[in-house]
Amino acid sequence: MERVLEELKKIEEEAEKIRSEASEKAEEIIRLARQEAEKLILDAERKAKEVVNELAGGFKASMKRRHEEIMRKCDSEIDRLKKNAEKKKDLAVNLVFKVLIGEEQD
Repeated sequence: MERVLEELKKIEEEAEKIRSEASEKAEEIIRLARQEAEKLILDAERKAKEVVNELAGGFKASMKRRHEEIMRKCDSEIDRLKKNAEKKKDLAVNLVFKVLIGEEQD
């Protein structure tokens, strides 16, 4: 009977040792999983920032091209208006002169 009790005690000690080792391994697995999760999160954040920077850069370049296009159109319209005004300048000067000297207008 004493031998059986000693065997049971050995088995219980062995079971406790196994449970303790399993608990330690589980804690280690959880610790490693948390580390990997942190790495994944940091990597995802870094990649998200890269994507945001790429998108912002693309948007900025697009807005610059659009601004340049609008400025070209504005410059073209300014040139057109200047030419039109230049063409009508002599007529306007003559009209003002005629009004000043009291001539009848055509």
